[in-house]
Amino acid sequence: MRRWIGSFALLALAATLAPAQLPEVREPRFEPAEVVSTVEPRYPAKSIATGTVILQVSLNETGAIEQVKVLKHVASLTAEAERAVRHWSFRPARLNGRPVRSSLAVAFTFRTVVQGSTFDARRP
Repeated sequence: MRRWIGSFALLALAATLAPAQLPEVREPRFEPAEVVSTVEPRYPAKSIATGTVILQVSLNETGAIEQVKVLKHVASLTAEAERAVRHWSFRPARLNGRPVRSSLAVAFTFRTVVQGSTFDARRP
């Protein structure tokens, strides 16, 4: 009987000395930047090229554009794509609710559509 009482007392003591529960570890919560407004590029009048221009847009903590880097170039179309994206506005990315710097890729696809003797650019 004494053995049972001793075992029970030891078990009760071990339960009170158990390590405290560790606080819940949360994964960082990232919310990507969002496009607020856009400007469509104009198809250059002297161009007959088609293709996709891909730009990397770097944003600061307020969502303002800091840098535009060309990832895929199409000779007569890249300048117009850059001009257009520099007029876009963004809501900044957030990490755990706080605004942070970020970057995102933007692609512009230029196509020529023959209508009579004129050319027209369309974005998908």
